[in-house]
Amino acid sequence: MKEYIVLECGKSAYTEFKMKNGEFKETCDSIIVDRVKANNKGEAEKIILNSEDHKNKLFDKLLFIEIK
Repeated sequence: MKEYIVLECGKSAYTEFKMKNGEFKETCDSIIVDRVKANNKGEAEKIILNSEDHKNKLFDKLLFIEIK
């Protein structure tokens, strides 16, 4: 069984930097959603989307990175 780190990198999760002029600018970040064991990326996605921990989250772009 493979292990995946799952990242969200869309508009549903973002951070901002405070600029020197006091304004905030959105950054292009990702957030670690979870770490799951699955046979493939499709199964890992089903685990995340059906998880009680993530059922109320609106995901934009999930990335699945296999841990080697």
